[in-house]
Amino acid sequence: MGKTRNKQTLTTLQRPDGTVTETTEETIELMLEHLFPEDDPQKNKHQQKELTLQTEQSINTADDKEFTQDEVWQILEGFKDKKAPGPNGITN
Repeated sequence: MGKTRNKQTLTTLQRPDGTVTETTEETIELMLEHLFPEDDPQKNKHQQKELTLQTEQSINTADDKEFTQDEVWQILEGFKDKKAPGPNGITN
């Protein structure tokens, strides 16, 4: 007979205050709060504030011009037929 694995389910986690979660929903919520905290601009450090400003400002240099329709078609026509798309959904 082949080996089987026991299915392990994460059911509880310890909160910062020392208590533990009691349901799967509480466990998932605690994981999400820890992994994806709310963005509070008041608590951001200088470096975080600088990055936020940089991402909000549009770049306006000579290299940042609109693509022409011909440029887009040239790239699309360069794709190989019968190739599966990669992780980004684009075939090369």
